[in-house]
Amino acid sequence: MGNLILLSSIDETLDHALKDEMQSIVSERSRLGYIPSQYDETRFFFHKTKPFLEEFGFDEFYYADIDKEFEDIHLEQLKTCDAIYLSGGNTFYFLNNLRKRGMIPFLQSFVERGGILIGVSAGAMIMTSTIEAAQFLDPNEIGLDDLNGLGLVDVHFLPHSGKVSDHMEEVKDGLTGQVYACKDRAGLIVHNGTVQTYGKIERWK
Repeated sequence: MGNLILLSSIDETLDHALKDEMQSIVSERSRLGYIPSQYDETRFFFHKTKPFLEEFGFDEFYYADIDKEFEDIHLEQLKTCDAIYLSGGNTFYFLNNLRKRGMIPFLQSFVERGGILIGVSAGAMIMTSTIEAAQFLDPNEIGLDDLNGLGLVDVHFLPHSGKVSDHMEEVKDGLTGQVYACKDRAGLIVHNGTVQTYGKIERWK
């Protein structure tokens, strides 16, 4: 079973202990597959994020659009990657795209074979059993009914928790099970079912 890295955000302010642990995990991994949540003609967010990913040891990247520029070859190329990155964006739209392209079983198998899966914001929520937490951050404009995620870790992950601090009681009433409300710069690392927290995270059941 591979490592799961769930982040609220990724930039130069990332929690130092979290950054050190990520560098430890990926130190001997070099090829990363980048999956954006939606079509990005100029790859703006990829180019913005790439310098931070390079700090963890990645020096080769494969960009796999699963929206307007999806190609079957993406799956074959992603199999050759040591890690896969799921970007931020609208969680409902992203999950729907992954389903349409047959990516759910592919990503589950990738982790089972020992691959590293890194998710930021929407990408991190999709790694859990359900994206119910996304209702407090994203509009469900496509009317997605099936909110089941990859099911790689059985918790709720709520990124950018500072944005919902004014109605946190509503959030707590709306989610059942283990919840990790994560401030920006913080995150979780999961290995063999064990969850380690880094940075400012509030946890409740």
